[in-house]
Amino acid sequence: MTEKVCPNCGEKLPGDSSFCMKCGTKIEEDGPGIEQEQPAQALGFWQKNKKKIIIAAAAVAAVVLVFVIVNAVQASNLKKELERGWCKVEGEEGAYILCVLDFSEDEIEYRLETGYAWMDTTVATYDYKVISGNKIKVLRYGDDWETIRVELSDDKKAMIVSPALTSTDNEEIWVNID
Repeated sequence: MTEKVCPNCGEKLPGDSSFCMKCGTKIEEDGPGIEQEQPAQALGFWQKNKKKIIIAAAAVAAVVLVFVIVNAVQASNLKKELERGWCKVEGEEGAYILCVLDFSEDEIEYRLETGYAWMDTTVATYDYKVISGNKIKVLRYGDDWETIRVELSDDKKAMIVSPALTSTDNEEIWVNID
């Protein structure tokens, strides 16, 4: 004779039962509780561990949320710092050129200023996006976004960019002109 299991209280019942003898729940012929295929321990795993599983999932979600918020705040702060004026001086005595990196919302303009407006020129314009508190993605060559590390000095008056944006060097240093 087959056994039935009450879907409400888990009581084992004779196969021809229509109601649970323990709690009075009606036993449906094609519903849950008919013919127990799995041991009672397997059916109760979720019920036994439901609270622990929910707490663990909530803890993981909270950690991920904190990580996302901290990263977003750091990225926003970096974006604000980048949008200040950045320059470096190159050349020899009497022939100095001011190199300028001008960050806007989503572009970097690299230009040279000589002191003579008619000689000033934009060398390159790159698309960029801030991806973390110390990294940006820059579209310089074709369709490949390059990850660039940005380190600001403690007083935020100097910025080290690696690899360099305007040369083939491993890094370059820019100073704030604001």
